[in-house]
Order: sequence, then structure tokens, then C-alpha cells
Amino acid sequence: MTTLLLLLHTHTTTIRDALEARRENAKGDVGLSTLEMAVIALGTLGLAVALVTALTAAVNGRLEQIQ
Repeated sequence: MTTLLLLLHTHTTTIRDALEARRENAKGDVGLSTLEMAVIALGTLGLAVALVTALTAAVNGRLEQIQ
């Protein structure tokens, strides 16, 4: 049992050290900037508008068949 606990402790310490090294190498760039979020939001909005426009055109094109 002691061997298993020592192995687990060693593995956990190794992983913790590796993650800390990655964080230090990231140089502060860990998330999205405001500009990136705005571009993604505008792109998503543009896709939604295009989808609604396409669906509206499809329904209006078949409106005579429905009635």
C-alpha cells in the first residue's frame, strides 16, 4: 500500500510541475481577448442572420403550395 501511495504522490507531483511549466511558458496569454470574443460573436450573429434569411426565403417560396 505504501508503494502505491508513493507512486501516486510522485505522479501527482510530476503532473503538477509539468502544468506549472506550461503556465509559465504561456507568457500571460491564457484566454481570449475582447477583440477575439467580439469577432466570434459577430461571426455567430452573421451565421444566424443568414440561416433565418434562408429559411424565410424557403418558406415564402413554398407559401403558395401550403395554402
